[in-house]
Amino acid sequence: MIGEDRRIYPRAEVRWPVSAMTAEGSLQGETMNLSMMGAFISCSRPLGLDETVALTINIPDSDHSLTVRAQVVWSNACVSGDDKGPNGMGVRFIWHWPATLVGWEQ
Repeated sequence: MIGEDRRIYPRAEVRWPVSAMTAEGSLQGETMNLSMMGAFISCSRPLGLDETVALTINIPDSDHSLTVRAQVVWSNACVSGDDKGPNGMGVRFIWHWPATLVGWEQ
């Protein structure tokens, strides 16, 4: 069925800053939604399909952040104002334990 939501894990509508270093330089963006397995990241220069990058997601109003490897599973580099939504990319987290949870040490 077209438009069917096949997500297994629920997504939270959160806007958290995201950064990464790529071959082309620094990537800065913001999560639009986030789940245990992935996220939609709004950014001006989305990465290409299947690219893998280490993302650092900063949790606002705390000293906590999460650094995790992620693979781009879709990318939307549309023009502002287009009906396709904001520029960005959907990523799938690649969990290789232990993930780096900065600020969570006890």
